Amino acid sequence: MLSVGIVGLPNVGKSTLFNTLLKKQQAVVANYPFTTIEPNVGIVPVPDERLEELGAIIKAHEKIQASFQVIPATVRFVDIAGLVKNAHKGEGLGNQFLAHIREADALVLLLRDFSDETVAYAGPQSPEEQLEILKEELSQAKIEKPSLMVVNTDHPGPAGKFLTINAKSGEGIDRLIKEAYRLLNLITFYSYNEKELRAWSIKEGGFAPEAAGKIHSDFEKAFIKAEVIQANKLIEATSWQKAREKGFLRQEGKNYPVQDGDIIYFKAGRRL
Repeated sequence: MLSVGIVGLPNVGKSTLFNTLLKKQQAVVANYPFTTIEPNVGIVPVPDERLEELGAIIKAHEKIQASFQVIPATVRFVDIAGLVKNAHKGEGLGNQFLAHIREADALVLLLRDFSDETVAYAGPQSPEEQLEILKEELSQAKIEKPSLMVVNTDHPGPAGKFLTINAKSGEGIDRLIKEAYRLLNLITFYSYNEKELRAWSIKEGGFAPEAAGKIHSDFEKAFIKAEVIQANKLIEATSWQKAREKGFLRQEGKNYPVQDGDIIYFKAGRRL
C-alpha cells in the first residue's frame, strides 16, 4: 500500500494530527522534541460521499444480507519524527529520520501556526520560514516527492496558499485525507455483492486486469472481461438489473483503463 509521510519541524503537531486521523491515541504526544523516534503507521479511511450514496441505494433496492457492509478505500499515513535544520548533516537524528521519509511515496509538510504555551516551540514562527527549512533539508538529502503543504492552525480558513487544518479539533481533516489520496495519484472504483459494497484504490491509468487483482490475486491473470457502470448511473437506475435494462452496463476488456467512480463486476476463468 502506498503511504503518505507526515513531516515537519519538532512540535508542530505531527503526532496530534496522526492521532486525529486515526481517531485514537496511538502516537505519543508530548511537550519535547523527538517524542516520535520510530514512525507510527496507521490506515485511514478515505471520506467518500459517493460511496455513502451508493450504499444507501443498494440497501434500499437490492437483495442483501443483514450483515451487509460498506467499506471505504484507505490511505496509509506515517508519523515521522521532527526534522531540524541541518538534518541532512545528522543533526537531531536527521539521517535516521530522513531514511524514514525516503520510504514514503508522498509527503504532508506540516507547518505550525497556532499558539499553545503548553507546547514548547523554538523554530521559525511563520509557516513560510518553516517550509524553507523543510525544503532545504529534503533538497540536500536529494529527496523529491509529491508534497502537500498543510498549516496546523487554531484559526483554519478558506483555501489559500496552503491547506489549513486544526489537528487538535479535526477541522479540515477530511479535506486533508482526500488531498493526500489525490497526491498519490489514486482513483476509486467499487465492487459489490450481497455481503458488501467496497471501494478500492488504483493508480490513475491502471487497467481492468490490475483492478481485478485488487479484489482477488488470481483474477488478474485469469481476467476475461469486466462489466462496468459509472456510480452515478447505478444511483439513477437504483439496481444492477434495472441498469442492465436501461443499457447502462458496458462490457470492457483487458485494455480498459479504469475510471474514477466505476462500479465493476469482473469475470475470470480458471488460473492457468
